Amino acid sequence: MILFSPSVRQQKLSDMSEIYFIRHGQASFGKADYDILSPSGERQSEILAKYLSGTGIQFDAIYCGQMKRHIDTASPMIRFYEKNNIPIPSFTFVKEFDEYNAGALIAARLKQDMAEGTDTKAKTVDFDDIRKDKKAFQTFFAETVYQWVEGGYDHMDGIESYPDFCNRVGRGLERIIRDNGRGKRLAVFTSGGPISVVVKDALELSGNKAMNLSWQIMNASITCLKYSGNGSVLWGFNNASHLMLENDPSLLTYR
Repeated sequence: MILFSPSVRQQKLSDMSEIYFIRHGQASFGKADYDILSPSGERQSEILAKYLSGTGIQFDAIYCGQMKRHIDTASPMIRFYEKNNIPIPSFTFVKEFDEYNAGALIAARLKQDMAEGTDTKAKTVDFDDIRKDKKAFQTFFAETVYQWVEGGYDHMDGIESYPDFCNRVGRGLERIIRDNGRGKRLAVFTSGGPISVVVKDALELSGNKAMNLSWQIMNASITCLKYSGNGSVLWGFNNASHLMLENDPSLLTYR
């Protein structure tokens, strides 16, 4: 269900500005540095750039989180747009669109479980082994994130609370809306967490429901928000048709 105010409902959607929120390509799960695109992630980014340039879509501004996977997903656009003689602005880096610190959350979870003595598994399982098993890791990580959303680690040093994370993303969104007028088309290269916050606010979802959606956001997918001075509307979610057209299931990834 798409929610928007009566004033937005009365306005032509074609007159509203558009923001394309693009999740990064597949990163290097299980490797020493997750923030590097995998070979599949590099291919996804190339396909995305070719698709966007092939449609002739022009962006008035391009924003990018500061993480390497964000930058490396955005960078192929320059080459494809220049090849097709389509004007393209330089990237503006916005730290508010960085992902939450998953490593800090996992460390907090393990530390808390050990201190409380309530999780035998946390005491006996080598976390390096969990990282190598995608299914085991997803179960462990989802439990950790839900605890974070519910405030389970707010008392621990170095943890950005879930409300603070949502507020940070909100500030980034407010900034790019403020800096751009009506009738603009913007791109934001970011991660699944910030995209889930944008969707949460647009649809008035709970934190846990937003996280449920975040697990479904595919690598190199596009989520679109339309906005005016009177409000915003979620226009598209998790579009990965450009990857599906390649007829290669290995390109359809979530982590």
